Formats: sequence, structure tokens, C-alpha cells
Amino acid sequence: MPRLDKFLQDILENTPHEGQFDDMKTFKEVKSNLKEAVASKTNLQYIRAKTAGNNHFEARRYIADQILRDSKLAMAYKALETIHDNYGRFIGNDAVQIRQRLEKMLMSDLKRKVSNWDEVHSAL
Repeated sequence: MPRLDKFLQDILENTPHEGQFDDMKTFKEVKSNLKEAVASKTNLQYIRAKTAGNNHFEARRYIADQILRDSKLAMAYKALETIHDNYGRFIGNDAVQIRQRLEKMLMSDLKRKVSNWDEVHSAL
């Protein structure tokens, strides 16, 4: 019986009381206050340089890693770059085709998270 009493006492002590959540923000308020990422001039210069040097995998990896902060997507681009560079003569352009499929996801994330996404897109 003492366990039940302790359990009930814990519930009573940890139950929200009236007015306890009054000063909490709604999801809509929090979402509107989220800071968007911004690609700096240095970011854009790096992306342009890699694209001009025909290193499209690295440009996209950089966007995923440094601007979007998506490490899994960055690792995917790094893996595709390795496959393309080391085994391209055996598998052809399959890594490039996969990169094109990932492009849709990358652009969607850019539009959603980066305020100057159009500048990043034009740098590619």
C-alpha cells in the first residue's frame, strides 16, 4: 500500500496546475521566430568555384554540410563523389543520376531553410 500512496503523491505533485502553461508559446509562434540560414558571400564563392571546376558533388556536399547542416545528406554526397571518382569507369554515370535524384530534396530543403536560396541555386 505505501507504494500506491507514493505513486499517487508523485502524480499529484507532477500534474500541471491551472495557469502553469500560460506563458508558453504556441507552435505557430515558435515556428515564425525560427532563424533561417543564410548563405554568406564566402559560401557562394566556394560553391561557384567548385561548380566552375566541374566538382558538382563537392558543391552539393558543401551546401548540405555547411549551409543546411544536414550531415547525413553531406555524407551521401561524399559517398557518391567517391564512387564516381574511383569507380566511374565501371559503373558509368549512375552516381550522377543518383545525385540528380537527391537534387530535388536538396532544393526543397534550401527553399525551406535558407533565405537567399535563389542565390545558392544560381551558384550551382
